[in-house]
Formats: sequence, structure tokens, C-alpha cells
Amino acid sequence: MKKMIIATVISFLICSIQLSAQPQWKFHVAFKDATGAKDTIWFIWDTTATFEGADTALGEVSVNIDNSKFSVWTSNHGLMWYDTIKTVAHPYDYSFEHRIEAINYELPITITWDSSLLRASWLPPAPVGWVNFARIDNNYFFFFNNNEWTHEYDMTLSDSVTAPFEGNTDPWAWQYWVHFPMSIFLVQDPTLDVGNPNFKCKAKLEGYPNPFEKNTNIEFYLENESHVDLSVYNLQGKKITDLVNQNLNSGNHIIKWDGLDHAGKSCKPGLYFVYLIANGISAQSIKLVKY
Repeated sequence: MKKMIIATVISFLICSIQLSAQPQWKFHVAFKDATGAKDTIWFIWDTTATFEGADTALGEVSVNIDNSKFSVWTSNHGLMWYDTIKTVAHPYDYSFEHRIEAINYELPITITWDSSLLRASWLPPAPVGWVNFARIDNNYFFFFNNNEWTHEYDMTLSDSVTAPFEGNTDPWAWQYWVHFPMSIFLVQDPTLDVGNPNFKCKAKLEGYPNPFEKNTNIEFYLENESHVDLSVYNLQGKKITDLVNQNLNSGNHIIKWDGLDHAGKSCKPGLYFVYLIANGISAQSIKLVKY
């Protein structure tokens, strides 16, 4: 009888863990050249993945490249040697920053992805809640891009790009070495003051005074009644204190932070991040400087 009870408890715990695990995030970047030849790189966040080594169960396996066909690939830098792979798997707390190589392609190259997945509702709500930094970087996109401030192609703003673009008469843009290798970055960056498009705010999260010495005010606007989690994190990503964790009515709200942590101790001078999560969706983030 005791064995049955223990087995039942273990089974319940396993089911509970499986139900509470973060769902897998799977993101593809597809490439098609001028002849119509296609290939794809996959990026996976999974709670079972590891940064070191190869997650073969998730498809992170070595592939043999056919030198006679159009192919794209990246490398598994978690190993002592660089395996050629087409699927990259990481745990959720690691970003994707991968160099993409290609062979046997004819220009132009069309690159496509699903930008809605960058804002997937099942991504962890903290510290960011969505992929707020998604970029393609190479020699070509340094000059021809949709974000002149960064000289990279911002994947959060569209679902595809063709390079060179139709009608580009610059001979340099048609050089093959200009396009590959390229780098793809998929990052949940807590240092960016970027709002989540899933959350409709009429006013941006603000802090004043900023910088501050003893206390500061944090102001935000809710379009609808929402459950709000307003938290402060340090530069290392550790939560310092919860300022709000409750339902709030629609309208303007001002929350005072006295510069103390959850234990009531004064925080050291430095950089801190405030995150506003409303109804489970990361809405806004700001930086505060304490001196």
C-alpha cells in the first residue's frame, strides 16, 4: 500500500512539473535564392536544452553539407569543436547570437520569418517577456536596412527581406561576400527601453527624478483594469523588490520607490531596471540610476 501511495505521489509530481514547464519556443529563419532553392535555420528555446554540448533530442545534430546544392548552416559553439548544424537549441536564459554561412546561392536572397513569434504569449514574462532585439547583421545590411541607427536589419518590424532589393544598381551590393556570412541575434534584452507591442499603453512607463538619491516616482497608465506586477531588478538580473503585485483600475498610477530592497536595506548606487507586467504580459521596462 505504501509503495502505491509513493508511486502515486511521484507520478503527480512529474505531471505537475510537466504542466508548469515553460512551453517550447521554436523559430525558423528561411532562406530562398534567385533560383528558388531553399534552406532553413531553426532556433529553439526549451527548458530541457543545455548551452554546453549538443541537444540531439531537439534536433541539434551534425549535418553533412551537400556542396552541389544551396545550403545554409551555423555551428554549435557549445562543443570543443564546431559542429555544422541547422538547428540551435538553448535554455531560455541564453540568447541566440549565431553566424550563418551559405554556399551555392544565386542573388538575390529572400529571408523570411514569423515576427509574431517574437511576441509569443508563452515566453517567460520576466525580465522582458518578448524578443525585443532581433537583428540580421552583415556587410550588406550595414548600408541597406530598416534601422539606420543600428546599421542592421530589425526583424521585429517585418517578416521578410530581399537582399539586394529589387532595383539596387550598386555593383557592390551584388558581391557574394557582402551577404554571407551573416549573423542573427535573438535576444530578450532587459537594458532596452522598448515596450511590448502586445500591450497597449497610452503613456510610457516613466521614472522621476532619474537619477535619484533616496526615492523616485514610477508612473504608468493602464488602458484597462489589469493585474500588475511592478518589480525592480539589478544589473545582474536579480529581483530586488516587488513594488506592486495586485489588480489596479484603469487610469494613471504613480508608485514611489524609496530605493530599498525587499529586506528593507538601502540599495547600492548603480543601475536598476523596472519592469511592468500586466495580465502576464511584459508591457514596459525602464532604467533607473541611483547615486
